[in-house]
Amino acid sequence: MSDMTATTRRIIAIEAHRRRTGHCPTLIHALGTGETFEVEPFADGFLDRGSGQRVEATPDGRLLSAGRALAELRLTGDLGFEGFDVGASERFTGSAGGGASVTLHGADPKDYSQYAVVGFNGEYLTEPQIALVKAQ
Repeated sequence: MSDMTATTRRIIAIEAHRRRTGHCPTLIHALGTGETFEVEPFADGFLDRGSGQRVEATPDGRLLSAGRALAELRLTGDLGFEGFDVGASERFTGSAGGGASVTLHGADPKDYSQYAVVGFNGEYLTEPQIALVKAQ
């Protein structure tokens, strides 16, 4: 994942969680950097407010932004997912079990990113809830 951008990692984490749970998060927190980003759910995808990219998921597992492929993603087993980052030409794996976190792995087991996901179905979070996520 060394060439995978932080934005692509975040978008993959959002979509992996959305597919596993059937609900799109409204907030995602990168545990490694402490950054928190808003997400606006849509029926066919979401808007990543951090990058301004509207992401659409196709039935065959591709993630598109402005008509161009960002990544391919497929669920594996009960918790796993795997795919290919088109921009970086890299494979990735991860886990999203439907709880409040997503982990994305590169080829090296030490190369990973973790995210906390909050809020579903467009519900609005209160300022204390946002502060709690940011503090973790």
